[in-house]
Amino acid sequence: MRYRFTARPENQAQRPSAPALVLAGRPSPSRAVGCGACRLARECLPTALKGTGNEMLERLALQTPLLEKGATLHQSGSAFENLYVVQVGALKGVTRDHGGSEHIARFYLPGEIVGLNAIGRGRFSLNIVALETSALCRIPYGTLEQHAGTNPTLLHWLLRRISAEILDEQETRMAFASGNAAQVLARTLIDLGQRFARAGLSSTRLRLPMTRCELGSHLGLTPETMSRLFRRFARQRLVAAVRREIELLDIDGLRRLAAHRGARAHAPHPGAVSPLLQDPGTTYAASRA
Repeated sequence: MRYRFTARPENQAQRPSAPALVLAGRPSPSRAVGCGACRLARECLPTALKGTGNEMLERLALQTPLLEKGATLHQSGSAFENLYVVQVGALKGVTRDHGGSEHIARFYLPGEIVGLNAIGRGRFSLNIVALETSALCRIPYGTLEQHAGTNPTLLHWLLRRISAEILDEQETRMAFASGNAAQVLARTLIDLGQRFARAGLSSTRLRLPMTRCELGSHLGLTPETMSRLFRRFARQRLVAAVRREIELLDIDGLRRLAAHRGARAHAPHPGAVSPLLQDPGTTYAASRA
């Protein structure tokens, strides 16, 4: 079985829940909603397609039950058959090294598509796991491909999303390739704010769906380093942070830190972690998968 959706227990059906990326005061749904009710619809399938009638949209975008926190959507190596659009909640893409240690390769936030990087090989390369209870819209790739063959608008949308996926991967590698730990974290916080904004959420007041340890795993930073950096950013009035609640107080300051070129950056060899250039007391995790 390639994925596991779990229905919400009946005794919890009316209990308000607060996945990290649900708008304040709104209870979580019991399943993914249709395109007409989805607040992310304008960021998902192309606007021009919506004028062709709801029938095509219903065939392309299928509603699914909630994926409970910790449940696995796909395992590494499982066959690729569907794309998934995150409506509510968030997921992580996980790899494990030979010693069994987990490394988080990426996060999927509302409006983002899971599975684009599996199209080429026909298999998922990461374990896709729910960070919290999440609602996903499932798009069977065979159906999407069939419609794209006769609909230039849909084909253009698909190619554009694949291109954006490639660009995001390149920008992530560049963000990690140079600079010290503070710069990497500053770039990541700015990027998260921009991604939340695309989903119609605040770009400066964030409630992270991942723990700081999980964010550190993604960045290749130890938990101690993450705690030290957040304390430093708070002292400098760059951010205010209480557990997963993060407010970006000084976006311009974060951007200046992220772009700082005060020390020479040495390009690491493939697979290596960049040296720390300005903060000798800050350490990267020993390895990143």
